[in-house]
Amino acid sequence: MTFETMIPPRSETVLEITGEQAADFQSSKDNYLLIQPKCNYTVAKDFSGIDGKFDAVLIQSAVIGNMQKDELVTLIKSAAEKLNKCGTLIFTLDNIAFADNVMAILQGQAPKFKITLTKTELSDAIKDAGVNEYRSLNASRRANVPQGLRDISKTEPLIFCYILVATVEEMPPKYLIQSIIGEKLVCAPVRIHRPNAFLSTEPNIYTASSNVDQPYHIFPKEQYENRIMINQRMTFPTFTNGVKFFDNMKSQGYLYLEEIDDNPVLWEQSYEKTAWINFISVHAIQTSTEFLADFLREYNPHVKVFDNQLQRLLPPRDFDAEFKQEDRPTTIFFGALNRDKEFEEILPVLNELAKKYGNKVVFKILARQNLFDSLESDSKKLIGDSRIYEGQFVPYERYERELYTSDIALLPLQDNKFNRAKSDLKFLECAACGVAALASPVVYSEVIKDGENGFIFYDTRQFKQKLETLIENRDKRREMVTAAYEYVKHNRLMSQHYQERLDWYKELFAKLPELTAEAQARIDKEAPRFKDEVPVETVARPAGNSNQLAEIIIPV
Repeated sequence: MTFETMIPPRSETVLEITGEQAADFQSSKDNYLLIQPKCNYTVAKDFSGIDGKFDAVLIQSAVIGNMQKDELVTLIKSAAEKLNKCGTLIFTLDNIAFADNVMAILQGQAPKFKITLTKTELSDAIKDAGVNEYRSLNASRRANVPQGLRDISKTEPLIFCYILVATVEEMPPKYLIQSIIGEKLVCAPVRIHRPNAFLSTEPNIYTASSNVDQPYHIFPKEQYENRIMINQRMTFPTFTNGVKFFDNMKSQGYLYLEEIDDNPVLWEQSYEKTAWINFISVHAIQTSTEFLADFLREYNPHVKVFDNQLQRLLPPRDFDAEFKQEDRPTTIFFGALNRDKEFEEILPVLNELAKKYGNKVVFKILARQNLFDSLESDSKKLIGDSRIYEGQFVPYERYERELYTSDIALLPLQDNKFNRAKSDLKFLECAACGVAALASPVVYSEVIKDGENGFIFYDTRQFKQKLETLIENRDKRREMVTAAYEYVKHNRLMSQHYQERLDWYKELFAKLPELTAEAQARIDKEAPRFKDEVPVETVARPAGNSNQLAEIIIPV
């Protein structure tokens, strides 16, 4: 088990102290460097000979697990002195009562984890060392635990280890970033969950989310000084429902935001009938492209663009090894939502090239049975399972794995208002996976330098010509994907951008009364049209308070 996700991704100097470890021990270094490639990451058994300051120090369980209190406090103080300003201390502590350990002891065998320190004792030592613990997490792994073992262990035997995070700095005010999720499969991970996971590595930043069909909680100011509510990809059934939700946020002192990453014109009728209440009633809007921001500013002047970024790179491909496989076919990948028309435009070329290259080319089609069936090739593979998401989606891990084992990705995109609002995320994913992109100019011409880090095609003639080049010229593919990988590595990772969100949220809180007054004025301007409107009975509600109900539905 590695702990790279516990390290604040802004950390560019990291020290990991491992102690004596088993032969199969895996440091967090390699995985963290895929998140933050700029990091100078040092791994050592102990602190001897370690000079300099660090943004984060990770101390593994083997170092501290059998220390007495005084020795432990001294070590923590010493580690704290090695931190830069705003540095982070991270401790891992194996749970002696983990199932594998208890089973071994009951069977008369030596325990797998020879740890005597408890989580409470570690927390006390952190406090006595003058360091502020701000996060405590449990890490688990699968174990078969009979009830008798649970009773004997007197603790939760599924917890594999504890992770405690601390800082020497004075603790900042608490922030809660709370989201109501309208689209949970595709957009929420990119726009909400992954950015929030990065933010929650920072001191006193907490996140919470609920799906649109679930109750949401209103947290008191006494618990979190600064609270943010983000409505993601939703629309209210009536103007009055939207106003009631705004009134609830206003009375509770929340910063109220809207998150949208597709052009709302696709659901224009739903928004028109409510006077675009989703956008006029919020304090501000966060979105994914400048094209979208320009549109949204017609309804709310406070719009911030957070470009889509990647959570991490994948390990660089070993093209030398791949190219030595003389019988290895070239794999062409097509996988995107709502691209059937685009696929149909290039289908004649694909069928022609499938006939030309035979089994030298393999096609992967993601979750689109109709497109798969229309492709005239014996060398094709449908990626997906009708039992999962009704065959329309695949889990992201599967998508990424299939992309990583491909050579060329097709990114066609028709030119229309809806598509112009889209982001370049597909290209970023291709770049991180070492896959050459052949893309339309819509959206992608802003990030792809034709012939350098990918190919742009303007018609089917160019599409055919450039696809043939990619199939036949492996060195050209490698040259382009190397350039694309470097672009993402230096410019488009979440670790380089996630703090921009927190900075913006702090700016908004500084002028919250003014923003609330502006939102109220926008609502009052539209209110006369809806003076006789009755709010719709709704689903999503504050937990335990049905009178403050405000349904939010997913635009479809």
